[in-house]
Amino acid sequence: MFITVLHGDNKAEIFNIYCKVQLLLDGIKQRCGCEDEDEIELADESGQVKNLLRNKHRCATELLMERETYVLLGVTGSERPSEKIYTPLLKDENVINSKFLAKLEACRDHKAPSPRVKARRTHKKSNLDLPAAEGLRNHSAHGSRTRTPVSSPKQSRKL
Repeated sequence: MFITVLHGDNKAEIFNIYCKVQLLLDGIKQRCGCEDEDEIELADESGQVKNLLRNKHRCATELLMERETYVLLGVTGSERPSEKIYTPLLKDENVINSKFLAKLEACRDHKAPSPRVKARRTHKKSNLDLPAAEGLRNHSAHGSRTRTPVSSPKQSRKL
């Protein structure tokens, strides 16, 4: 599983993406000679930023498609994603064109949700069909009528 990263004066490097994103970014920095950059990011050839910096602990194969080509970006700005400025670290007018730059600008202007807003949990209802004597189950192998109470799914999760 590999990707191609375009950088510099129309240079290309191949990287294995079967690793954590942080290791991939460190390897890209070293092999592409951009150690002086604080942060780097990747974008596809259309200019769509891959947001690797927000997912440093995930496996790169979850975020990047194998055998695809990506453009190396330098990242400047603050910790807030909406304030980051992406600069292509590739000098190739065939790839870095007005359409690519417009998409990068759109990614910069896109506001991420506030970290204070928490996702609401949705509780799924149980689809169990219980007999008329709800909450009771027959534990006898021979059909005896001895019944014992059964804990609800919520109670069993707490145990």
